[in-house]
Amino acid sequence: MAWVDSSALDGGRRSRRGFQYQDAVTLLDCLDMYAGAYDSVGFEDLDDIVCTARDGTTYRQVKTKEDATRHTLASVCRPELKDRVETSILGRLFSGKPCTAESRFCLVVNETPQADLDSFRTERGATRGPVPQKHRDDLAQRLKDLPVAPGRSIDLLIDRFEVLVEARTIEQVEDAILRRLDGPVAAVLGQPALWRELEDVLIRLSILLAREASQKISRHWDAATFEASLLQAIAASTGRRSDGSTEPLQRLRSKLQPAGLTAEEAEGHLDLLLRYRRRYRSAVGGERRLLDDLNDHVFALCSEVSARRRAGHIEPGPAAYAATVHAVTREPFLPSPSLPLHDRLAALADVTARCQNRYTDGT
Repeated sequence: MAWVDSSALDGGRRSRRGFQYQDAVTLLDCLDMYAGAYDSVGFEDLDDIVCTARDGTTYRQVKTKEDATRHTLASVCRPELKDRVETSILGRLFSGKPCTAESRFCLVVNETPQADLDSFRTERGATRGPVPQKHRDDLAQRLKDLPVAPGRSIDLLIDRFEVLVEARTIEQVEDAILRRLDGPVAAVLGQPALWRELEDVLIRLSILLAREASQKISRHWDAATFEASLLQAIAASTGRRSDGSTEPLQRLRSKLQPAGLTAEEAEGHLDLLLRYRRRYRSAVGGERRLLDDLNDHVFALCSEVSARRRAGHIEPGPAAYAATVHAVTREPFLPSPSLPLHDRLAALADVTARCQNRYTDGT
């Protein structure tokens, strides 16, 4: 499995807006698998998402609406090709898949459906409750011409049908993922993660999943594969591996390379950065405000140097690096003249690692 080059992440949160809703839901299923709910999660297989567990398989079809309308039993049973109910949303969900006593067929939507379809609703990780007979009969009538395999019946499929309503937008689903990521990331760090670190982990996992889902052959992640990818994303985003050792932060390294720093000097900046972030995670009250002001001030100084570099007053590369370090370490220094040089350089490393500072526009 190819890993993600950090250069693909430089767009930050802006790039996340293009990720598909289905991929975000798939990540939620992977996190459920990480918690023990499933043995594997497949994507673009027999359906959009296939969640396999010892007690059965759940086939998920994801259908989003952006026009403020809501699905009904009629809309999900409406054929795309006249008189061929198997071309409807539910026709496709029920067709072409093995069906055992434990199989589930799940329609994932981003808007609360109308009452008839909503009667089949379940919650993530829960078992669907009973459905009024009138809605079961209505669905059976609409699907009466659906071809079914020997030994199956429409009633059997309806028994195993459920509707899962997720958040309306991709961003809202991603916010749910970020909250779910907080625990695993904090476990590696030994303290709460920064929000930007969680976002970076999400971005890396989302890009990796999108690449896997685009392959010509359908792909599956088992729990071990997802855990390895999750831990690798955490290490790449935070510089901390699960065994307590450090991982070079690719963004920082890629930004320092054109500045002419040796590998040993870059490693020193990484050490400063990791200690600085550990301090920031645990900071509260006045110390947190001081560190926020420090980062804002260093970012402003970097922006001023970058502006002069782009105007041709400073050469890119080592000269731009020297000018930036001089600006950050010179006296007097705001927000606090008493801040030691190592704190200022650590804040510079943090701003650089977040791609808010560059020594050449080629990185």
